[in-house]
Amino acid sequence: MTSFVAVCIGTGALVTGIGAYWGLDITQQLVLFSVFTFLSLFFIRPFAQKFILRSKAYINTNADALIGKKARVVETINHKKRSGRVEIDGDNWKATSFDGQEIHQGQIVTIVSYESIVLTVK
Repeated sequence: MTSFVAVCIGTGALVTGIGAYWGLDITQQLVLFSVFTFLSLFFIRPFAQKFILRSKAYINTNADALIGKKARVVETINHKKRSGRVEIDGDNWKATSFDGQEIHQGQIVTIVSYESIVLTVK
C-alpha cells in the first residue's frame, strides 16, 4: 500500500516537473500536482489490482485457514442438542456435525466449513 501511494505521488510530481519546465508558476504547479496525484489514485489502482495483485496467490487466514485441518473432539458433538466442541492448534471451538451424526469425544475430525464461530466437521 505504501508503494502504491508513492507511485501516485511520483506521478503527480513527474507531471508537475513537466509543468515547471514549461514555465508554470508555483500556484499552477501545486494545482497540477494535486490534480494528477488525486487522479492517479483512482486510475492506477484498478490497473494495480488487475495485473499486479492478481499474480499473488490467495492466502487463507483466520477461520478460512482452518478448513481442511484435523481437530480433536473434546466434547461429544450432538447435532440434535447443538452441543460439541473441538480443539485445534490449542484453540477450543464450538462444532457441529456435517451429516448430523454424533461424534464422540477423542475422535479426530476434519473441518469442512464454518459459520460465524461454529465449525462444521466430519
